[in-house]
Amino acid sequence: MKPNGENIELSANILKALFQNIYFINGTAYAGKSTMIKLLAEKYGGICCGENYHDQLTGLIDEVHQPNLWYLKNCQDWQEFVSRTPREYASWIEGCSEEAEGLELVERHFQLK
Repeated sequence: MKPNGENIELSANILKALFQNIYFINGTAYAGKSTMIKLLAEKYGGICCGENYHDQLTGLIDEVHQPNLWYLKNCQDWQEFVSRTPREYASWIEGCSEEAEGLELVERHFQLK
């Protein structure tokens, strides 16, 4: 982010060069993500980063830029959480995945340094 608060745009070719051979598998609980990641890492000599390693960057999350990851901080109670429509829940899951990917890319980049 620029000092004036504007986002910095990175071209796809720069991102591809920085994060080549990095793959993310996202989804809901108990879908087999961890199993798939472990098998792929073993087969191709990759690194299995584990689950939710973006949690180390939770201090960077804010309501404006990561509203889905921030949702539980504003959730009033369990009833609010479970009373969402299936469409709202699916949208939240997808939004969490997208927001987590950005944090995980940053975390992974600095682990490589």
